[in-house]
Amino acid sequence: MVAMVRRRLRWMVIPFALLCAATISGCGDARGTTPAAPAPTSVAPATSTTVATTAPTPSTTTTTIVKYETGSSGAEVTALQYRLTVLGYRPGDADGSYSAQTASAVLAFQKREGLGLDGIAGPETLTRLAAPTGAGPRDASGSHVEIDLDRQILFAVEGGGTVHTINISSGNGKHYSVPGGGSGVAITPTGDYTVLRRIDGFHEAPLGVLYRPLFVYGGYAIHGSSSVPAYPASHGCVRTSNFDQDYLWPTFSNGTAVAVYSGAPDAPTMANVDPNVQPGA
Repeated sequence: MVAMVRRRLRWMVIPFALLCAATISGCGDARGTTPAAPAPTSVAPATSTTVATTAPTPSTTTTTIVKYETGSSGAEVTALQYRLTVLGYRPGDADGSYSAQTASAVLAFQKREGLGLDGIAGPETLTRLAAPTGAGPRDASGSHVEIDLDRQILFAVEGGGTVHTINISSGNGKHYSVPGGGSGVAITPTGDYTVLRRIDGFHEAPLGVLYRPLFVYGGYAIHGSSSVPAYPASHGCVRTSNFDQDYLWPTFSNGTAVAVYSGAPDAPTMANVDPNVQPGA
C-alpha cells in the first residue's frame, strides 16, 4: 500500500513548464541553435515507513508557467522571434528583446490561430507555434493584399507566394462626429479595391494622423498608427503598426488589388458607404 502511494505521488505532478520549454526549444534561434530546456522538477519520494490510516494529504508542488512578454529577453525570445519570422510574421530582428514589434507579431499569430488575444507568448501560444493550424489567405498567388475583418489581420501576398500576416484594427461600428460638422459610422466596407494613391510620411486627416497611407477608396486607407489594439477601433481605415506600414508602403504599388472580406452576414459593403466620406484614422 505504501509503495503504491509513493508511486502515485511521484507521478501525479507533471511540470507544465517542461511542455512550454520543449515547444520553444524546438524552434531554434537565428543561428540554428536550440535553447536549453529548464531542468525538470520532481516530487521527492516519501521517507516515512508509517502506515497511514487515513487518505494522505496531497503535496503542493509549485510549477512555473513559461511566458514571454514586452520586456522579456534572452535566447528563448530569440528563438521565438526566429520562429515567427519563419512562419511569415514580422517580429523585428531576432535579437532576443521582446519589443512592441514582437508583441504585435505574436498578436497577429494569436488572431490567425484563434487564441486568446494578449500579445504575450504563453503556454498555449508557444505550443501552437510548433504546429500552427490557422487558415492563410484565400489566394496565395500574385501580388495583392487581403484584409480579414473577422480575424482582424492583413495578408500581404508578394509575387512568388511570400505571405506576411500583420495585425490590424478596422472600423469599430460606432457613430462619430467630424470636427467642423457632420457625422459618420465607423465601418470598414467589404469589397474589392485597388491602391489608388499614397502619401509618404505623416498625413493630417480630419479624424487623426495617418502614417504613410495607401488610399483604396475616398478617405479609406491602410495606414500606420501608434495604436493598433486587438479589436476594431478605427473610424473605418485599416490601421497597422508604423513598423509594418514601412514594409507595406514600398512593397505594394498603386494599382495593387486589395480584397476586404468578412463571413458575417451583416458585414457592411460599399452600399453602406457615403462616397464623400473621409474617415481617416
